[in-house]
Amino acid sequence: MSSNFFDYTLMLRRHRYYLRTGFYTFLLKNTVKVVAALLAIVIVFLVLEKWIIDLDTIFDSVFQQIKDWVVFLIFTLSESVFGLIPPDFFIIWARKFNDPWLIISLLAIISYIGGVISYIWGKWVGSIPKVNSYITKRYKVHIIKIRRWGAVFILFAALFPIPYSIVCVLSGMLNFPFKIFLLLGIARIVRFFAHGAVLFGLLN
Repeated sequence: MSSNFFDYTLMLRRHRYYLRTGFYTFLLKNTVKVVAALLAIVIVFLVLEKWIIDLDTIFDSVFQQIKDWVVFLIFTLSESVFGLIPPDFFIIWARKFNDPWLIISLLAIISYIGGVISYIWGKWVGSIPKVNSYITKRYKVHIIKIRRWGAVFILFAALFPIPYSIVCVLSGMLNFPFKIFLLLGIARIVRFFAHGAVLFGLLN
């Protein structure tokens, strides 16, 4: 990054650019969605646990049939390909362990590594014309946002419920600087601990 990153004139230009391109509106809408989604999850779980059934019993009965390493494998595949399963379900699953924060740490590290795998995979598929063309058309909106907002959008995807692995794939396809990408990915780890703190605090 440039040493002038915090230069007032540069920051003012960035602010005007984000304002003109609709980034702040995008940020506000998705922040509201995150808060609403977390509240919805917590409310549903609290209602079910209080008046219908013990959710811990359900989770235990379901996951007793699946070995822990299989759950980790499913999570790894999800985080490394297209993020088909919301990570919050795995965060809730971590509650069953004696040391849930250790499991949260493992999930966060796996998610971070999954993002790197997705980035590398993106560079590879980006070199295949037909696949590149399909993905470019399929995720045109995300590509526009990466090109328009760059690191800010990738950081946002790491923290909020935008399909992170897809953004990582597209970042690889677009040859986004790898070293900066690795730094931005640390926010993914922060996300797991933040959501874990919220969900554990409200569901316990």
